[in-house]
Amino acid sequence: MQDHALESERDRLAFLTRKGVGMPIAGLVFWLAVAVILRQLPPRTGLIFCFFATGAVFPLGALLTRMAGGDLFAKSATLTPLGLQLAAVQLFYWPVIVLIFRQATPWTPFAMAVLFGSHFLPYWWLYRSHGYALLAALTTVACTAAVLIARGPLFTVIPLIAASCYAVACIVLGREVSRLNAVQG
Repeated sequence: MQDHALESERDRLAFLTRKGVGMPIAGLVFWLAVAVILRQLPPRTGLIFCFFATGAVFPLGALLTRMAGGDLFAKSATLTPLGLQLAAVQLFYWPVIVLIFRQATPWTPFAMAVLFGSHFLPYWWLYRSHGYALLAALTTVACTAAVLIARGPLFTVIPLIAASCYAVACIVLGREVSRLNAVQG
């Protein structure tokens, strides 16, 4: 019976938050901005701007989710603590990103794309979302394959690859949310 209660709570939270659909859309906007910034500014300066731009992703994602009819701040006694932990994991990526920035600057966009993309994997389980699984896997695999084939960091190309992966995942997630709205509505 407890498993049924957990599954029902996952469904309820997925509906209330509209699966957090605005977050990957905000990520897509972020990666497009990174692509522009890294082409316009010197590498280290551009990356510092990009680091600060990450601060806009959550507010933008919350706004976009709200516009889609969801509430990222919906409460669940069972799942809110887990959701907060999943979101907080990204804070622990920053030491790796800063180290790469200092020691191997051209590899920073790759590290950011793989780490930030992989952060979405647990949302696959939480929201039963193929869009989130696709986002995590596709970003990691596509970026890794690209740098292995190119034999280099692809400093200005990785943001475009990441944006493309986010765009595909956003389409899938958008369809999932549409189906969710149709079933619940």
